[in-house]
Amino acid sequence: MELPTNNLRFYFLAMKTILVGFGTRPEAVKLAPFILQAKRDKRFRVVVGSTGQHREMLKPLLNFFEITPDFDLDLMKPGQSLIDISTAVMKGLNDYLSENKVDGIVVQGDTTTCFVASLVSFYHRIPLIHVEAGLRSGDIQSPYPEEFNRKATGLVAKFHFAPTATSRLNLLREHYPDEDIYITGNTGIDALFEVRNRLKNSDALREEIARKYYFLDPIKKLILVTVHRRESFGEPIEEVMKGLLALSKREDVEILIPLHMNPQVRSSARKIFGDHATWVDKAEQVKPGQSKIWLCEPVDYVPFIYLMDRCHKIITDSGGVQEEAPSLGKPILVAREKTERPEAIAAGTSMLIPLKEKDFLQTAESVLNCPAIYNRMAQAKNPFGDGKASARILEVLADKL
Repeated sequence: MELPTNNLRFYFLAMKTILVGFGTRPEAVKLAPFILQAKRDKRFRVVVGSTGQHREMLKPLLNFFEITPDFDLDLMKPGQSLIDISTAVMKGLNDYLSENKVDGIVVQGDTTTCFVASLVSFYHRIPLIHVEAGLRSGDIQSPYPEEFNRKATGLVAKFHFAPTATSRLNLLREHYPDEDIYITGNTGIDALFEVRNRLKNSDALREEIARKYYFLDPIKKLILVTVHRRESFGEPIEEVMKGLLALSKREDVEILIPLHMNPQVRSSARKIFGDHATWVDKAEQVKPGQSKIWLCEPVDYVPFIYLMDRCHKIITDSGGVQEEAPSLGKPILVAREKTERPEAIAAGTSMLIPLKEKDFLQTAESVLNCPAIYNRMAQAKNPFGDGKASARILEVLADKL
């Protein structure tokens, strides 16, 4: 039935227009389930904006979720500094908002895009909606620049959507109004459950991904590793790699490292691993069992969920992985001196692993050698959410925006 013209006009006026912006793949992962639910919700009109700085990494993810940005700032350029990215995002968003009216701007987490978008929203007097608010490491230099970005974003935000009670307490300690803080869980868990369900229900998708990793030995314990933090560049990341090299000498393990594109990370990998690691595109040239460390290009989000589900345990400095892996029952060793996700440590799903070769090896082997430690970590409840964060956020916005 068609709505009368007057009613139709009122219907569109009553809808809230929200701009959802992202620049990196982790942001897009965590905002994808929110975007999908918001687009199905008749109370909202959703505009999706991408900075374009990670376009090639974003493309498979956005295709999987069937999300097409309404505008793209096309900022992808080699060798950009944080200042280059910041000024380009600021100008691009300002130009868009100068010609288009929105009722709220949604940002996620702690990226440069998140912070700069918050600053632009302040200049335009548009309510800022901060998803994954309140994370704190307590050290403005670690992780860098993420700790600054999330604290600065908090200064501007009207809506603070905290994933956990700990995040809420962090915001209260910084004197943000209690009525502006909402505990929702983490939207990254929403995304994880969506992908896991699609993998579970599609034999073809599962088999397509499995074929890409045919070289992995089903008998060995797969250790999945991601390291890329700026504050770890140089000696810290090389100590981690030395520990991984020592760990690879065990007969019961093999290690897969999707290697970050940053030249410093790749330079350290060449220096430490040398001929002891094999790139996966050369797997056919290697005899079964000959390589214990596999290197590959960064893995798209959906295959990465497959690998997390397939592996024995994870060593990472990624914040998102710390949140996701517990829902798959995978112990996490966090290769950082500090984490802004202490909930995972407290819940027992993860532990910090020292950034010194010998101590790194000792901690990694303790989880491998002691079933009690492994099982305790694998069976711990995920403190970061139940897959319903997006729905909770939308209900608040429908009522308060």
